[in-house]
Amino acid sequence: MKDKVRYAVIGLGHGQEHVQAIMENPKAELAVCSDLDAAKFKKLNLPSEVRFTNSFEDILNMQDVDAVVIALPTPLHTEYAIRSMEAGKHVLCEKPLALNVEEGLKICEAVKRTGKVFQLGYEVRYSPFQEKMLEISRSGDIGKVANVWWNMFCQNSNDGWRANRKLRGGKIFDCGCHYYNILETWAGAPVKRLCAFGNLLGKTGPCADEIPESAIIVFEYENGVRGVFNLCDSCPNMQSSTCGIAGTDGKIEADPYYPYYAGSMKVHAHGGKYQYQIDIRGAKVPKHLGFDEQHESFISAVLNGTEVKVTAEQGVQVNRILDAIDESLATGNTVSL
Repeated sequence: MKDKVRYAVIGLGHGQEHVQAIMENPKAELAVCSDLDAAKFKKLNLPSEVRFTNSFEDILNMQDVDAVVIALPTPLHTEYAIRSMEAGKHVLCEKPLALNVEEGLKICEAVKRTGKVFQLGYEVRYSPFQEKMLEISRSGDIGKVANVWWNMFCQNSNDGWRANRKLRGGKIFDCGCHYYNILETWAGAPVKRLCAFGNLLGKTGPCADEIPESAIIVFEYENGVRGVFNLCDSCPNMQSSTCGIAGTDGKIEADPYYPYYAGSMKVHAHGGKYQYQIDIRGAKVPKHLGFDEQHESFISAVLNGTEVKVTAEQGVQVNRILDAIDESLATGNTVSL
């Protein structure tokens, strides 16, 4: 029985952080990296046994590669994920799953057909912060969940494929997808309908093509819980995100990153009579909560057959949400999923 997962990392932009996580994990071995730009690989100064190739075909044919990390632009996820699984490789794929629901369903079919492990890179779902939020919420200390929210105020500039809304670029799509998945998890039910308002700063009305710089999305979940995602990507500050869960007997006010990059929360429990503060420390990758933990989960799934938390099917659900947000922004209408 194997005691390590031998990785290939494809894409050395965000993929560099995967390289770091793999190199630091005793149950992982980095076999090869791939990128169109060899200079990115050279800057990593990796041990000599780690190979480099700019050919995806080479990786598919490598017998000493068990798993592939796909850290490529979203338009490439479907092809690379399916071909990797067909070649006998397990896959850890960056988010969002695919450009649209149809492509996402093709990945789901390939997972079932090949029997390979497929994990989607919503790393925050694997973090101690997320686990603590769910633990408190499900304990009954704040009563029945009624509302969930995520506020994201940051300073961001989109470039490359991330500057193209049709390619799911921009914080509202490329980054917001993390939080739509988390809010649905906190709500405890899928999104039933939503309405999105967003535009360039100073503009109002439907927004058909541009990537909104300021937006608010209102969610209604199938169990009657309501949720809100609030975004401004032109706001420099130290505290980029705040979030929370409101219940019938209290609430959780939280920050997933500040001040220790691992999360903190203030809990008002049992009718608000009890208040306590929880600080979580220990994140290795600032602004990427749960990054190391997601690799622990993936390795366990490959070596021990455990289940992954974020599946391709969940990725398709997020794709449905992204499509609905896009439609609502363009039309100004409420959209049912």
